[in-house]
Amino acid sequence: MDTDEGAERETLLTELLVIQSDLETSLAPEIIESVLTLRLTMQQLKVLALLVTEPEGNTIQGLARTAGVSLATMSGIVDRLESQDMVERTVDPRDHRVRRVTATPTGRETVQRLLMGRPELSRTPLNRLALDDLRALTQGIRALLKSVQADRPDH
Repeated sequence: MDTDEGAERETLLTELLVIQSDLETSLAPEIIESVLTLRLTMQQLKVLALLVTEPEGNTIQGLARTAGVSLATMSGIVDRLESQDMVERTVDPRDHRVRRVTATPTGRETVQRLLMGRPELSRTPLNRLALDDLRALTQGIRALLKSVQADRPDH
């Protein structure tokens, strides 16, 4: 990479980060509204988000360790999530003494709905973009996704 290209890259990255911050500030009320409509505490939401990223689930002990809370506290959090049909406890297929906690379809939909609550990529603002801008944004986000996925161990 030559000096001019490096300088342009740095300028674009700085501008993009400023734009992202401005966008998040502008959209904060809508994002906060989607969080406030959930019937979950912040701890419950954190545990549910952890479980959505773990296809095989986790144990109460593993969740407690990850969240930095006691087993009793985690057991209570999981009980409340289970009563809302967000998670389920199942027997570990490899060790029948162990019970695993996994997100249910309702739990996964809840987290997905929260993530989809990010209004910057909803149809309304995107429909207002010029077609060339929409093409450029699509290309850029596609490239960003490819870069993020390349860093994941399962790809």
